[in-house]
Order: sequence, then C-alpha cells, then structure tokens
Amino acid sequence: MSTEHLHADEKGIHLACPECQQANRIPFARLHLKGKCGSCKAALPLPALPVEIDSPATYAALVRGASLPLLVDFWAPWCGPCLMVAPEVTKLAGLAAGELIVAKVNTEAQPVIAGNMGIRSIPTFAVFVAGREVERTSGGSSATQLRDFALRAARKAE
Repeated sequence: MSTEHLHADEKGIHLACPECQQANRIPFARLHLKGKCGSCKAALPLPALPVEIDSPATYAALVRGASLPLLVDFWAPWCGPCLMVAPEVTKLAGLAAGELIVAKVNTEAQPVIAGNMGIRSIPTFAVFVAGREVERTSGGSSATQLRDFALRAARKAE
C-alpha cells in the first residue's frame, strides 16, 4: 500500500507548499480553488493525493463540506484486493485533481465510520456530492474506471 497521502482535520486538508514546504490548511469548501501559501504566497497545487481519514469527525466534515465530488475508498490493510487497487487510487487522485477529491478510510482503524456506512465488503468505493452519498461500487478497478464511475455518479446527482 502506498504511504503517499494527505492529512486532514475537521477544518480542511493539509497541503505542503511546493516552494517553502510550509503546511497550509485548505478548507473543504475551497478545495476546487487554487490557493496561495500563507507563508511565501506561492501558488498551491490542487490536492493530487488521497486524503487519509483518521477520525469520524474529519470524515463527517469532509463529506459535508467538500466543494468537489468526493470518492471514498473503504479498505483494510489485510485485504489483498485493497492492496492491489491502492496504487490505482493514488493514481486517480492525481488524474482527477480539480475534478474530485479522493479519500481513504481504513475500516480496521475506523470501525465506527465503516459501521455507520454499512460497509460489508472491501474495497468499496462511495461517491458523495453535497454531503450525500450518490453511488457505491465494490471491487478493484483502474484509476480511469474509478474516475469515470465517480464523475458519472456526480453528474447524476446534479
């Protein structure tokens, strides 16, 4: 499993400035915009890595506040198919930067989230738009297939 991911808290995603490496928090409601570093004022890239969810509160805030469609990967470290699809999920985050946000929920570490979402098989991918789940699918897919699935689901929700 790739260790490349972004961190988040209840207020936004933490993104390092490419120029000065200063951590910047991008509010969930502004994820569709390119921001500037609070320290050196350099342009910040759009989030291009999956966001690792480490608490139910962060998960709820992201789902509720994301200004872009959100694809959540529910996975576990013991799950072979989850580990096989992980590089595709990371690739998807880069491929779809500015179109959607990709998040990962480790169902072992976050059983409350998995239980509340009724996750029964993994990997499961759920798409959220404006705080509401619009579609889900299970099983492995390529980054392109996941992007198509998420964007198609988001269009249906409009």
